Amino acid sequence: MKTSTGFSTGGATVADVALMRQTVGDACGVKAAGGIRTLADALAMIEAGANRLGVSAAPAILAELDA
Repeated sequence: MKTSTGFSTGGATVADVALMRQTVGDACGVKAAGGIRTLADALAMIEAGANRLGVSAAPAILAELDA
């Protein structure tokens, strides 16, 4: 299940991801996409239950991880 294409005005929210994970359990993956621009954003989505992230800010997120 995917939260968003990332090409609209909105994107994934932590609440969206948590609801999707609660609904599907471990039956399928949950991909959070759109609006994930920082390491904190990425970690919040993972904590909420996403097991895949769609990000265009990967270099910036990885730089934060290295810091």
